[in-house]
Amino acid sequence: MAIANPWTYFALVAIAIGLTCLPVFRFVDAAPTVRARFLALDGLRGFAALSVFAFHVVVTHGYIATGAWEPPTSTFYALLGPVSVSLFFMITGFLFWTKLLSAAGGGSWRSLYVGRLFRIAPMYLFAVLAMLVIVLAKTEFVLREPLRDVVGAAAQWLALGIVNLQPDVNGYPATHVLAGVTWTISYEWAFYASLLATAVVARSRVHLPLVAAALVLCLAGKSLLDSSVLGFAALFLSGMTVASLLHAKKTLALSNRLGSALALACLLLIFVPWPLNAPLSGYGTFAALLLAGFFYCVCSGATLFGLLTARAAQRLGSISYSVYLMQGIVLTLVFAVPLLREFAMRAPANYWLVAMLGACVLIATAGVTFVCVEQPCIAFGKRLARRPPVPDAVTPAPRVGPFAVPTQR
Repeated sequence: MAIANPWTYFALVAIAIGLTCLPVFRFVDAAPTVRARFLALDGLRGFAALSVFAFHVVVTHGYIATGAWEPPTSTFYALLGPVSVSLFFMITGFLFWTKLLSAAGGGSWRSLYVGRLFRIAPMYLFAVLAMLVIVLAKTEFVLREPLRDVVGAAAQWLALGIVNLQPDVNGYPATHVLAGVTWTISYEWAFYASLLATAVVARSRVHLPLVAAALVLCLAGKSLLDSSVLGFAALFLSGMTVASLLHAKKTLALSNRLGSALALACLLLIFVPWPLNAPLSGYGTFAALLLAGFFYCVCSGATLFGLLTARAAQRLGSISYSVYLMQGIVLTLVFAVPLLREFAMRAPANYWLVAMLGACVLIATAGVTFVCVEQPCIAFGKRLARRPPVPDAVTPAPRVGPFAVPTQR
């Protein structure tokens, strides 16, 4: 069995589903909300986070073997990580553009940004602090660089990911401890900031053609200028375009079975080595268009034959942010055990056995951090957002709008 055998990914997913199906995982179940129509997106988020983990399992093998942190040479795994991250960006664009459209470009901005701060920052800081402890332990708690440089590098990591800086700390490649996943946070923050400017489009009756035109321009600019920033913007705009389509009542009138088949076809075609997708890239234009088609099907009601709305998928979705941020730490700690690392590197089957053990540890850890870190901070953020901004001010009547209950990532 090769390290990059695609079937090992499906085995890992099956184990994750089996684990989260257990009654012991009831503690991560979320209370029913009015967002039932987007349950499939919660499940999709869970599988995307798990897929990024599988991607980094293969990357970590190469890192242990050669010392080089590089994308997998396998077509399947090289696409798996970027496609999953692309879905995260599309989901964010869809959910928050849906909020703006529902509020006609209004709503409570204070509620939105306070909610985002307490949704993203606490778990991010938890993961970064854990990384810093590991780095210090790896460097034997001895200064290998000037103290000023170490403090400066740590401060950059603690800046909530607003700027995409991932410096080494004390001469150690800190980004590898977190599997390099924090780079996406800066793009999330940039998107939330952009909503202040794009809100005027949400107030317009022609929001759909405007957003679609922006998407086309970004895709064209990405191809002409070879700009990764425009490529990521196109992913957010893909989600926004789907939101505008649904807001305009332009959904696919397909049964769940037919819609699921169409969605699955779009997803599978991404992994086929088409001439238009050469060189193969999970962030390529061809892949983005197919992924947008897949996403449109899911938002129109396709559940991949019930998989995305299954209880296990919903639980994975609830803990997906912790899974995403903690995967590198778990992989680092698991393969730091000499006996496990030596056993794993003897054969591909051994490696995936240890990796699947790591997946179980990751899911259990993510469940605990979700309940102990994420949920309390989200609840505190909501309470803080509801407080009047000026002490003793007259509290206005509750405003009906989508920002009243910030959506989890």
